[in-house]
Order: sequence, then structure tokens, then C-alpha cells
Amino acid sequence: MSPDRILITPTWAVATVCFFLIFISIFIEYLLHLLAKYFNKKRRKYLIQALYKIKTELMLLGFVSLMMIVLEKPIAKICIPKSAGETFLPCGSVDSSYWSEEETKCSEQGKASLLSTEGMTELRYLIFVLASFHSVLSILTFGLGMAKMRRWESWEAETRTLDYQFST
Repeated sequence: MSPDRILITPTWAVATVCFFLIFISIFIEYLLHLLAKYFNKKRRKYLIQALYKIKTELMLLGFVSLMMIVLEKPIAKICIPKSAGETFLPCGSVDSSYWSEEETKCSEQGKASLLSTEGMTELRYLIFVLASFHSVLSILTFGLGMAKMRRWESWEAETRTLDYQFST
């Protein structure tokens, strides 16, 4: 992926993508606001707290992603000894034709880059996927808990009937 790729992209395409990203963000924020109003109306204090935690987690994910983008090149410029860079590798050796400018500077010094810019990008993708699955599973757990509570409510209503009280 070349860094000048954005320079040859039409401005209308960049503007369109930015518009849709902003639109989706505002739409999700509005849905969360409506959900909070609904929980307030139903007086669901703990659900409001859970919603607040989800919003906080999403904000933290955005902040971490932003920090990773900002620190991508400075982290790639950190050089470590090659012996440390060659330990705990998940794969075999890496072809040097894929190295970025920062990694080349480190290899000229006889060292290795702490984490390449491509590695930072892939790490950011991994964190995003993990956070997405975490959010989806939290919402699923939340929904299953609500369904279970509805079953308990119907069971409690059934136990209050005279038929149930006299049958046991």
C-alpha cells in the first residue's frame, strides 16, 4: 500500500466516504439517545448504566484507534536489537522487500523496528474486530437476559393466580 494512494483518489470519493462515516456515526448516536430515553421512560436504571458503559467503551475504542494512527510512525522508528526482534515470531523470517522506510533505517543500524507501520495497521484492525465482537456479544447477552427476565415475570404472574396456589 503506497502512502500517496490518497493523492490519486478523487476528492468527491473521499468526501462521499467521509459523509457516510459521519452520517453513520450520527445515526448510531441518535439511536443510543432514543434507547436511553426509552429506558428513562421505563425507569430501567441498570439498563441506562449498561448503555452508558457501552457508549464509554465505543468512545475508548475510537480514542485508542486515533492514538494508534498518530503514533504509527514514531513507534516504527523505535529500533530494538535484532535478537529481540527475532524472538517469539508467529511466522518465519520476513522478506525485506516489504519493509517501510522506518524499518530500513533500523536495518541499516543492524537493528529491527519495534513494530512496522503495516503491523500497527493490522493491530488496529485486530483491536477493532475484537471490540466489535465484544460489543455484539454484550448486546446478545443483554438481549438474552431481558428475555429470561420476561419469562420470570410471566412465571411470577402465574404463581400469583388462585389456580396455581390451590394446585400445590
